[in-house]
Amino acid sequence: MGHYYKSGPGGRPNVVGAVLRGIPLVFEVPKGLFSSDRVDKGTELLAEFLEIPEEGKVLDVGCGYGVLGILMAKLNPKLEVYMVDINPKAVEACKRNAELNSVKVHVFQGNLYEPLDEAGIRDFSTIVSNPPLAAGRDVVEEIIRGAKERLAKGGSLQIVMAAGGKWAEELMKNVFGNVERKRKKGYALLRSYKL
Repeated sequence: MGHYYKSGPGGRPNVVGAVLRGIPLVFEVPKGLFSSDRVDKGTELLAEFLEIPEEGKVLDVGCGYGVLGILMAKLNPKLEVYMVDINPKAVEACKRNAELNSVKVHVFQGNLYEPLDEAGIRDFSTIVSNPPLAAGRDVVEEIIRGAKERLAKGGSLQIVMAAGGKWAEELMKNVFGNVERKRKKGYALLRSYKL
């Protein structure tokens, strides 16, 4: 997966506040990361749509500066929350934002599922992603296809796609045998279960 983020100038990070599912959160975001001035609409909608398990491990693939993973940890502190991103700046921001929001998470730097596979971490109750569209269709396909073998039975993949994500919906239906779709504000919120 190529580097989809802008390198951007250094300097002080932006401070981004958000209230998601009634929970106030704060994020320090280095300039150059995606959506560095506010939580993007796709992430906000996925946060609203998310079905969060009562127990187990959850994974945010392409986590950026950590919004979804940190939200899941806040909503259910019993979960083991894992987050992965290819961008070292995003990984450092995730770690800092977990501290700022007083949650315990595990953050890995690497390409999609690779660092978790290397660590032998599997059987997730939920995998979530707001895929970086600039990374291209191949990356989204890899997230969808790779999720099934890494989910526990009954686990779910939950993603958000910008308008035109009908192909992703069809792929999830083919891979999992089921898909739920909700359209909102130009986005498709998709959820499939490993039966």
